[in-house]
Amino acid sequence: MNNKEFIDRLLSYQEWRVFECKRALVKPGKVLESVVALANADGGLMVIGLEDPGKADGDARLIGISESTDNVSEILNAVHKEIDPPLKNVRLSEIEILNTQGRPDKLLLISLDPDADIHSIKNDGTFIRRGGHNRQLTARETLQLKYAKGAITFENELSEGVGAEALDQPLLERYKKYTASAESDALEFLLNNGLGARKNDNKLINNAGVLLFGQNPSLSLKRKCGIKITHYVGNQPNYSGEPNFLRRPFSIEGPLLYQIKASFDYIKNWIETSSPRLEGTGFKGKYKYPLWVVHEAITNAVIHRDYSIQNDIQVRMFDNRIEIESPGVFAGNITISNIRNDRFARNPLIERTLNRFGNESPNLDIGEGVNRMFELMRGANLYDPLYLLPPLTSNSVLVILFNMEKISYWDTVSQYLDKFQRITNKELRKISGIKDSVKASRLLKSWVKNKLLEEVVPSKKNTYYKRPGAKEQPALFSPPPENERPSRH
Repeated sequence: MNNKEFIDRLLSYQEWRVFECKRALVKPGKVLESVVALANADGGLMVIGLEDPGKADGDARLIGISESTDNVSEILNAVHKEIDPPLKNVRLSEIEILNTQGRPDKLLLISLDPDADIHSIKNDGTFIRRGGHNRQLTARETLQLKYAKGAITFENELSEGVGAEALDQPLLERYKKYTASAESDALEFLLNNGLGARKNDNKLINNAGVLLFGQNPSLSLKRKCGIKITHYVGNQPNYSGEPNFLRRPFSIEGPLLYQIKASFDYIKNWIETSSPRLEGTGFKGKYKYPLWVVHEAITNAVIHRDYSIQNDIQVRMFDNRIEIESPGVFAGNITISNIRNDRFARNPLIERTLNRFGNESPNLDIGEGVNRMFELMRGANLYDPLYLLPPLTSNSVLVILFNMEKISYWDTVSQYLDKFQRITNKELRKISGIKDSVKASRLLKSWVKNKLLEEVVPSKKNTYYKRPGAKEQPALFSPPPENERPSRH
């Protein structure tokens, strides 16, 4: 992307959850609010020297920072000194422009990646980005945000009133053998393994200990923390007449290890016993999911969900897909863009303990699970796992595993979206070699129908497509290198 293309992309953005722009004359406090709000949400990009899209169009928005260089210096000083805790993942850069006066000028770019900290303006409150606006949080909302981002964890909190009698003793004894422990006192053993603490000379189990070893954590913790499975006939729920359930929805409760195993066993049995269908000269299984991928998706939902939210994990099974919806959004620095390679443990005690269950362990804990899910789905010629976040979900992460073989052009489109985030009919034809715009349109519409793409229509002439629910992340764009920055014409 050269200088002109980069600026054109900036000018195409409206102010929204991950993008904000201000003129250089803006009060530094207003910039601080936006920077903090972006950092506390999904990260994003703050551009100084660019007029609000509601006040001007196109190149008329390119005011530049020369309008008030002293004010820009004050803004930068405030970003470094007036935010608590200091921002970890902030990058400052400049991009050359010709301003509205036709003179060489610059835009200041403040790029922010999400992290686990909750940032505030010193003596002036905590803000978060909602749509295209900043909103100040109450104390209760700030606490909820800390849970959501993993700054504090529900698993560490003590479960007062839950004693040894609530534990699954056979499961605990199996775990002791895997860890080669000779400890006879169950509570002492849990405390020694980070699953409890002493309070006023009493040994108390923490929430992680109850979730992992409680006979029924949902009862002990008085909250929904199981897995609900809903199995449909067909590809969509039937909201009129009789529900199209293959069987009545049911819940799986108990220790987390049991929840993972029981959920996976149900899906595995469904995949392996479904009637085969004729393909070519022989019969093949109706469902093509690699079983390891299904197991990993369930395991990730159990390990990384936000247990402070009173809701079960939802597993919805259709003929053409499996949906696994996990309470809570991504924690720490994790985004849809980096989930294949980056790591952040919202529940490190749960993750560590499950990993130590020997040959019963559901997780390898080597940071390659999600990446391997993608590779195995591609190896089976199926579409990549699709991750969705709010606003398409309700404070949750939804992963969809498609039981659909890829159309041959999809890999090219997917790689293009990874790099440029959006695609048009013209761009599809350019990268695929398709000459007929009608054929390209049919392909795009079919991907929209199957929820692989989302159509965006800012105007009839500017229709484009992106991954469903994926917010374009200006923070991912770096200005082009100096030797690729021609003057803007």
